[in-house]
Amino acid sequence: MELGKVYKRVSVDEFHVKREGDAFLVSFSFFSSDEAVNVKLSGVRDFDNLCEILSADRLWVEKSEGSQVEFGSYTLGVSHEYYTEIVFDALS
Repeated sequence: MELGKVYKRVSVDEFHVKREGDAFLVSFSFFSSDEAVNVKLSGVRDFDNLCEILSADRLWVEKSEGSQVEFGSYTLGVSHEYYTEIVFDALS
């Protein structure tokens, strides 16, 4: 998954969550415009909105800026009927 790129017409076909200490490792794969994408988000601390990934129509990743960020260096934007943010530490 590339920083700043908006993936449209997303279809998530695999989704896994694993606890790592006080955070979670979230891995998922999806198709967007006939492109297969595999994603691993490390350091996810708030798991309440993770299920929104399964219904995503659009996905994108942004680097968090400024010293206001308490947890996470990156934000996954998830859009379908409404917008959700998932903050995490590392992307691979």
